[in-house]
Amino acid sequence: MFCSHCGQPAANRFCAHCGQPLDNGGGLAIAVVDEPWEEEFRYEALIRAPQVRDAISRHASFARKGMPGEQFLKICDKLMPIGVPMESLAAVIQPLYAALGIQTGKQRLVQIQASIGRVMQRTLCSLARRGQSLRDVQQAADGCVLTAELPSDLFALAGDIMVTLRRRDASTEVNAATKIGGQWFDWGKSNRALDQLFTDLQLDPG
Repeated sequence: MFCSHCGQPAANRFCAHCGQPLDNGGGLAIAVVDEPWEEEFRYEALIRAPQVRDAISRHASFARKGMPGEQFLKICDKLMPIGVPMESLAAVIQPLYAALGIQTGKQRLVQIQASIGRVMQRTLCSLARRGQSLRDVQQAADGCVLTAELPSDLFALAGDIMVTLRRRDASTEVNAATKIGGQWFDWGKSNRALDQLFTDLQLDPG
């Protein structure tokens, strides 16, 4: 399946490259912007604005891929063989621990002095720049919830980052939370992810 907006390979409900929603045939869902995009709280309408699409595509091109946790475990296998590959062991243990309720994560609530459309654009650009692929969008009457992948790295395996945006007069309430299943500690990964997100939310994307 390919995104009919940017032409990149796409799956699930949203294109990981440009953020556009996909219909069952791989095309774009139709949404119409009937008010200035800066005031728009509907994801499917906001993402149709050329300024928003261009900004997301530009920031996605800046994304850097670090060393995933799984790759680090492969290196460990070569240095410290223990019979069972650590990568395979982690793939079994992490879901098991997650099913037992073992998880880590952080949550942060901040009021941003900007319209919800601008804050949503900043959020999408931040996710794209950090390589945090959008997984799901839930629409509400006064905002939306964006869920993206928190990629694995040297400190923790993959998890989720969920950003809830709500319109509050001239400002926007942002409640962001991370969740990494199957681990007790993430060695500061969640706090760093939230620090980066809220730093990005202070200014419009350049």
